[in-house]
Amino acid sequence: MSVVNPFRLRFTEQQRDHMGFLRTFGTEMLEVLPPAESAWNRLVVLRSAPGAGKTSILRLLTPQSLIAIVRMENPDDSIRGLRTVLERMEVIGNGQVQVLGMLVSVGKDYRSLIDLGPKGAGNQKVFFKLLDARIIARAIEAIASAGGLRFPHDASRIRLRPRDGSGGEAAREAMAQIGSSLGDETSSSSDNDQIDGDVLLRVARAKEGSVLTLLDSLLPVDWASEGGHSKLYSLALLGNVDIEVDGNVVDYRPVVLFDDVHELEGGQREALYGQLLDRSNRLGRWIAERKEAVPDDELLAGTTDGRDYQLVALEDELSAGSKGGHSPRLERILGGIADSRAQVPLASLGVHEAFTSLLRSVDPIDSSRKSEILNTVFSNLRDLVEKNPQYRSWIPAAEAEFSSPDRMEIACQWRELEIIIERDVRRSPPALFDLDVGFEHATRLASSSTRAAARLFLAKEFGLPYYAGSDALADLSSRNVEQYLGLGGDLFEMMTSAVTQRKRTGAHLSAAEQDQRLRRSSKQLWEAVVRRVAHGPDVLALLHIIADHSRAETFRPTAPYAPGVTGTAIEFYDRELLFARTEHGALGRYERLSRALSSAVANNLLEMSAEPTSTKGRKWSVIYLNRLLCPHFDLPLQRGGFREQPIAKLSRRLELAVQAKGDRPVPDPKESLSLIEGWPK
Repeated sequence: MSVVNPFRLRFTEQQRDHMGFLRTFGTEMLEVLPPAESAWNRLVVLRSAPGAGKTSILRLLTPQSLIAIVRMENPDDSIRGLRTVLERMEVIGNGQVQVLGMLVSVGKDYRSLIDLGPKGAGNQKVFFKLLDARIIARAIEAIASAGGLRFPHDASRIRLRPRDGSGGEAAREAMAQIGSSLGDETSSSSDNDQIDGDVLLRVARAKEGSVLTLLDSLLPVDWASEGGHSKLYSLALLGNVDIEVDGNVVDYRPVVLFDDVHELEGGQREALYGQLLDRSNRLGRWIAERKEAVPDDELLAGTTDGRDYQLVALEDELSAGSKGGHSPRLERILGGIADSRAQVPLASLGVHEAFTSLLRSVDPIDSSRKSEILNTVFSNLRDLVEKNPQYRSWIPAAEAEFSSPDRMEIACQWRELEIIIERDVRRSPPALFDLDVGFEHATRLASSSTRAAARLFLAKEFGLPYYAGSDALADLSSRNVEQYLGLGGDLFEMMTSAVTQRKRTGAHLSAAEQDQRLRRSSKQLWEAVVRRVAHGPDVLALLHIIADHSRAETFRPTAPYAPGVTGTAIEFYDRELLFARTEHGALGRYERLSRALSSAVANNLLEMSAEPTSTKGRKWSVIYLNRLLCPHFDLPLQRGGFREQPIAKLSRRLELAVQAKGDRPVPDPKESLSLIEGWPK
């Protein structure tokens, strides 16, 4: 029996299956959105790397989605959950749609205005003219959808009435500007100061057509004689009118949802922001954009929102409340998405367990293997104690205290003890006599981080599965929904294949199976870097530098940064120097590092902290690897471990690494670090 992999569905497939989109949305994703009191009266910016769920959030706020949620009979748990959260956000209420989301994609065709349109200020006017036309068209379509009308056939049943006072005057002035190039058509369509929806739609389409015709013209265009819009008049119009359908006023809160803003040219993006930040706008304004659109100084200097707009950095919101890099909130949100997607396909195969529960496998290590590991670890510890007899009392004391029935747990405790001894030997000054060190000293030095390091060391030394379970899957997503769905899709295929081919009685995946597949995905991400991002070879070299260094520090016998190192750090004030601009661009000596770091952060291959981290008396900006890059280098998934270095040294290492590894696109963690001159031992 063939089963469609629900994790492979992307936005285009979801458009064809609207109810499937709603049922698999994942209610928990709405937790990252601002509350009602700040969501609809200012600009809201959804910003993330590709695949974090921005477009899905915007689509949920459109009338097509909201009406389906409100009117669905016998809703399942996922739809009831959506209703509850959307009511709390005042998006729906009393069985009615309250927010009128008008989804406007500002894709690549706007960029053609830069190449083909007028130069200077005239370009912005044509840009606003085209965008006004499309906003109005989407508004009429949204009103029709919310009212159960056919679009565009029933547009004449829609009317916009300017409100009393200054707002109504602003709406009339905006309509006059919008219809100025079309004679008296708009004014003649008014009845008792109302604007006919059908006429407004024709005005919008005529304006859009006039711009596109000029752009497609094979003959030179006299742009100076062409009219434009000095601002977005559609915002003033839609924010200051009452909406009527068949003569009845409908109470909607209009919200313009701009998607794909990262596709705009820099000047266009800046101009759009300027219009949307105007607090005189009396309608909601939301923007969804990738981090790649944000200028380096804004993205990497940690610029945050102010009073006039609210920034929702999706990766940061998803991991809020994390400890040691693991976020229960992130695991819950992503786990909810995965379980809702997989429920129906799994049930069709007779599997009635949640997807995430199928990742909780039983211990795959057989008894003889456990005994072998335990004996080896104990033998290594005994050899270490023989060289350092001051710790000889620790072994009998530990034997009396370590009482777990699980031999792997005992092995982990012995391995932790070995780490503690290695660490204490290096910290303690040489002594004339080998005085006995009491076991209570080991108890004081033990911690959850050293225990985690011991587990990692055991996994590497004995080839044990390490990357497995729903928590590991969530961590490997690096706070990115698309990355999570890609990994989940791989594991889902393994589950369904096992069931359909009757390789086993259930769909559970062993830890070894999960670990093997996730390591393969990690290597595939490394292999994709060069072709996936701008300045790919430089980005790959930078990632390799950080991963090489992290691996060397992680597996030092003392585990000094337990459970391990997964990043680097530069001094916080050095970021301004790193991304300083001259009239010729970035400072020459740091240009390669600047562009590699910018590209890696924008594409979620590196995570750069917005706020400084204080250590060693100085403030640092921490740069972590995307978690999916870690398995290829046997690195832990926790955050917290990093090594600092000056940007001059990091820049020099990058130059050397590009030269040394330029002909080897896929990094091998087993390669010697001596390839990079000056690498610390």
